[in-house]
Order: sequence, then structure tokens, then C-alpha cells
Amino acid sequence: MKKARFYWRSTCSTCRNAREFLRSELKVELEERDYAKAPFTVAELREIFAKHDPRDFLNPKSPNFKAMGLTGRQLSAHEAIKLAAEDSRIIKRPLTAVGGRLIAGFDKEALRKAFT
Repeated sequence: MKKARFYWRSTCSTCRNAREFLRSELKVELEERDYAKAPFTVAELREIFAKHDPRDFLNPKSPNFKAMGLTGRQLSAHEAIKLAAEDSRIIKRPLTAVGGRLIAGFDKEALRKAFT
């Protein structure tokens, strides 16, 4: 069976839809982390983003991103991780980790490619 790590917020409808798509349509077994209920630590985010630039996974459209005054700021990778640990709502969601890849959002085509 195909497996993936799935980082999501259970309060997010896009996350719920992506989860259902992965489980039902693609038949993926998910190791889930609802980070709304169990917030990330800096160490966990470093591990998740180890092979990726965490800045690519921040959501500039997020109201929290804007409220934190981050629009237009050049953040270091370390700053991005620290800020995401402080407020996970600035992370694009959901995140699906499979085979060394990290897919942000509910991108059906990217998810299909990752599991075929």
C-alpha cells in the first residue's frame, strides 16, 4: 500500500478534501499530524523541511502572514521556520510528504504523480 505523511489542520476544508482524495481515490495510507491540535516545534519543522526551503511553504495570502507584517520581507530559512512554529497558520496547507517530496496544498495532479 502507498504511504505518506500528511500534515494538516482538521478545521481546514481544503485539508479535509485533500485527505479524502488521498485516502479514497488514491488509496494512500496516511500517517497524520493535525498541527492545529498538536503544534509544530522548531525541531520538527527543521526535520520536515530538511530537503526543502521552508520559505517556499509559507502562505503570503494568509491573514496571519499579513498580520505578522511579513509581506515583502526577505526572511532567512531559520526565520521562516521560527515564525511557522510560532503560528502554523502561515504554512501552506496541507503538506503531504512522500518519497523525499513535500507537496503543499491540494494539488491533485502533483499528488497523482507522486503516487503513480
